[in-house]
Amino acid sequence: MTITKRHSIYLFLALFVIGCTHISPEKQVALLNGYWEIAQIENSHGSTKEYSISQNIDFFEITQEGKGVRKKVQPDLNGNFTTSQSSQNIDIEVRENTVVLKYSTEFDTWEEEIISISAIQLILKNKDNYIYTYRRYEPLTLNEG
Repeated sequence: MTITKRHSIYLFLALFVIGCTHISPEKQVALLNGYWEIAQIENSHGSTKEYSISQNIDFFEITQEGKGVRKKVQPDLNGNFTTSQSSQNIDIEVRENTVVLKYSTEFDTWEEEIISISAIQLILKNKDNYIYTYRRYEPLTLNEG
């Protein structure tokens, strides 16, 4: 059996895609920092709810020590944010190369795992198998004219 040039290219592309799908836990945590807007929630039965726009944005700030905070903020038309009283402390834990976000407030504790993360999309899953898909928040720009 001979491998043609075309097959070689397909094989190379397949290996490239497979090799690039995993992001190290350190890079995942670094990508998490910033503002994220909910795009979709899928429940454990497969039903989904889509969000074209959201009033609340989730702000993540994680230190190199693996500790941080998640806050709900609301953007205004000037590009500033109003912070709500909703805030959760976060501890990062890596389990078998999976990043787990361990949240705590004075009332509760819970966990979510990062299923996928890139510069523009974040997918989290909780213990009840709800999957939360976020898009990187981009401020609304108003053209003056």
